[in-house]
Amino acid sequence: MPSGKGGYSFLSLPSFGRIGAAEAIDQAFSFILAEILAMKAAVHGIFLFLSLFVLPMAYGGGKYFTWFDGPSKARVRLDVTTGQVLKEVTVGNWQSGEQIQLPPDLASFLPPTLSNHYFFGEDFNKIILTVDGTGQVYALDLLTKQLTRMDRTFYSGYNFGATLFERNGIIYSVGGVGFWAYSQAITYFDQKSAEWQAVRPKTQGPASIFDGYQGYSESADKFFTGGSESGKYLENVPLDINKEVYAYDFKTNSWELLGEINPLLFEDSDRELAWNGQFFIQFSREKVYLIDPVANRILVYQSTKEQFQGGEFRFVSGNEVFCYWDLENGPVSSFSFSELQEKATFVGPFYSPKSSLEWYYAVGAASGIVLLVGLFLRNRAKTSKQLHFDPQEKVLIQAFLALAAGSYLSTVEVNELLGLSSKTLENQRRIRLNTIAKLNQTIQFYFKIEKAIERHVSQEDKRQSRYSLKAEAVKALNAYFQ
Repeated sequence: MPSGKGGYSFLSLPSFGRIGAAEAIDQAFSFILAEILAMKAAVHGIFLFLSLFVLPMAYGGGKYFTWFDGPSKARVRLDVTTGQVLKEVTVGNWQSGEQIQLPPDLASFLPPTLSNHYFFGEDFNKIILTVDGTGQVYALDLLTKQLTRMDRTFYSGYNFGATLFERNGIIYSVGGVGFWAYSQAITYFDQKSAEWQAVRPKTQGPASIFDGYQGYSESADKFFTGGSESGKYLENVPLDINKEVYAYDFKTNSWELLGEINPLLFEDSDRELAWNGQFFIQFSREKVYLIDPVANRILVYQSTKEQFQGGEFRFVSGNEVFCYWDLENGPVSSFSFSELQEKATFVGPFYSPKSSLEWYYAVGAASGIVLLVGLFLRNRAKTSKQLHFDPQEKVLIQAFLALAAGSYLSTVEVNELLGLSSKTLENQRRIRLNTIAKLNQTIQFYFKIEKAIERHVSQEDKRQSRYSLKAEAVKALNAYFQ
């Protein structure tokens, strides 16, 4: 990827770290009402940027545009109410900088909580800023101290949490969620018309492109997507994770199903991701994975002396990723991609292909072995009670067993039992979803009870959920813990 002065910088949340569907929908509705009632400001002062750098979503938090300055390795933000630029000069210490001239009534066009993507121009003084879920595009020039609106977007709200990236000087947006539905759309921003235009692929792609492993590879000229959140927003039907990997090839304008994600990557329910153009980096407590979708390989580095935590917000700048817990204090950790790669070892493919004859032979042989091992383990579990729950899972299960018949655990209670109270709403939702899904799979495997933990929509507040354990699961688990 070409770089401007001082290299390049881009930010990545993971993915598994973006706003949840429910939060996205709430933002979509509140913002669309404002959009319909308000007249759009005229588009003026579009500057041509020579090179852009891919930056998946950033959280501005409140009324700030936020970006990461590569040369100084510091966060910078623009107050969209006052026009003041603020730079984090030391940990948690923000220093006032330039005063920017803002478009009239800018704050009235923005959602209550501002999430933005950003792209650098020929240097770090020119930045393109886009507002998540709205289609709005702004040009910030730190030399002329002006922020100008570039787009003429009117309708919005269908693609909160979309993945944005730059290809050949053009900004693309893929997927997202809004209006109780997942978007599969691929769009690009056309500077001449100041509108977002749609790409119409020749083949069908994944059902959802939201959260998970999302990234554009310049070397392959492909967009990779996998592990997306999926669901149909039906009562008592929990959201799931699509474990397939797809690639959209810009040269052929076609989607291709590559295979299923290695189960190794789903062993830890608390996954935090970043993308640097070659690798997805996945933090997993005592180990960290480097995932190369082009070469289809997973590298892992594990250490008993280190903790690999991605924080809530992750900025990738050049060869490094900087991780923050919140928007005010300094980084909790930083890692070098090249250093991790040198210490990491190969553990397997990212996905298992489904198209080759050799794969079918391998699967047939492996299935026989897995079947025999599975039967052995099931029989041993029944006789020697070797079923295992990790500490968090055990706490949640015991809380369900302690409930009176007909009682439920609220979403807040489940979060507290799993120790999620200090995490963002999106991470709470993601970890809760993954933990319950894993428990349901375990209980189904050992006790043949499908969807043992049930999700119910609260009759008092449709936005809230309650959870209960099926009576047959209560009986089986009580017998197991005795």
